[in-house]
Amino acid sequence: MGAPAVRAVLFDLDGTLVDSLPTIAEATVEAFTRHGHPVTVGEVLPRIGPPMEVVARELTGVGPDEAQAMYTAYQDLYYSAYIQRTPPHTGAHDLVDALCAAGVALAVVTNKNEFGGRLMVEVQHWDGRFDAIVGRDTAAHSKPHPDAALFALHALDVSPADAAFIGDTEFDMNCGRDAGLAYVIGITGARTAAHLRAEGATHVVDTLAEVGVLLLGGEA
Repeated sequence: MGAPAVRAVLFDLDGTLVDSLPTIAEATVEAFTRHGHPVTVGEVLPRIGPPMEVVARELTGVGPDEAQAMYTAYQDLYYSAYIQRTPPHTGAHDLVDALCAAGVALAVVTNKNEFGGRLMVEVQHWDGRFDAIVGRDTAAHSKPHPDAALFALHALDVSPADAAFIGDTEFDMNCGRDAGLAYVIGITGARTAAHLRAEGATHVVDTLAEVGVLLLGGEA
């Protein structure tokens, strides 16, 4: 294994490091239904990525105040009943371990609030592995705005030219591209390879093991 390709890696959480999309969708369905706006898992899954109140407005047509109330209900449900059931994606622990062993600085850049990001890191037993956790309420702007990535890189004291962003949606690709990161790596699943490339991915992979090969060398 050679020298790392970058000095820092920024990770999205949901759908990238953790297989949280099913539990997010289930919590959303329950919360929205309680507010009198029944939706289905199939309607929610393709919309996961932006802040949940945006999803509420897109799916149900409610105004800002009710969307905020639905988001609060979702948060209460998710953090009390769903987050503990969220498994890591295959290869997530191996990749985090390998990057840390290689001396690469790590950060989370998520559209969860910072509390939610920190709680997910704790649930996955990654305490101390990530040098920065940037949530939707941490930087001046959340993904897809580049501020989220630039805030994390400032905390790590690493330039965009020495960093990679790894995510699974256009919000991640746009954020990494517009922040000027050297590697913007899209993981297929929530979006197709073609969609990720069109939204700014410099590389597209199917697994986290492939990310390790790309950034650290070795075999998938």
